[in-house]
Amino acid sequence: MSIRARLPFGAILSTTSAVICAVPTLVLPADSPNAPKVALLAVAAVVFTVGVVRVRSEEGSHSQATPEDDQADGPLGDEPPA
Repeated sequence: MSIRARLPFGAILSTTSAVICAVPTLVLPADSPNAPKVALLAVAAVVFTVGVVRVRSEEGSHSQATPEDDQADGPLGDEPPA
């Protein structure tokens, strides 16, 4: 297994976007211009979108159900009472 397959890049990108969203509140003064804040939020939105797409495409994030698993005997998947 390669290092690329083991690192959860989608989760890392999503966390990074949360940090980018927090930067305007934590670093910039309250009376600063809005343009830098909006720019950082736009960058965070793009990073978050890429992270979500990455999570959806990562191996192991999908449930690989077989047709046998989809066929339940009873309403809860148990044998019906006799």
